[in-house]
Amino acid sequence: MIDINTYLAKQYGPQPCWELVSDVYATELQAVPVDYKTVNRSIRQMASEFRLAIHKSPHGFAQVTEPTDLCIVLLAKNAHIGIHHCGIYHNGSVLHAMPGATLFEPLSVINDMFETVQFWAKQ
Repeated sequence: MIDINTYLAKQYGPQPCWELVSDVYATELQAVPVDYKTVNRSIRQMASEFRLAIHKSPHGFAQVTEPTDLCIVLLAKNAHIGIHHCGIYHNGSVLHAMPGATLFEPLSVINDMFETVQFWAKQ
């Protein structure tokens, strides 16, 4: 069983959301979800890297319509920016990291904040 408070107490580096996802997968599933690295910090570049990392993952991820615990949640504020944020779904909420804070928010709040919400599960 995942201890959300363990992750809420942590702060992550320059790519906090993706570092959180990698931390949860390494700790809870002893797996690295995908190899995501980018040196360009622009929102568009990050969005492109997120999509590429998940879509071409050799670890067997597939987009699903209904979330399951520990699936990756990809998020976009709007279509213009594209996917630029991610988190982990757990028990009806999304664990995600922003610069300086790690949050655990109900899916309804996430749906209000983001235009695009995609769920990706390990197959």
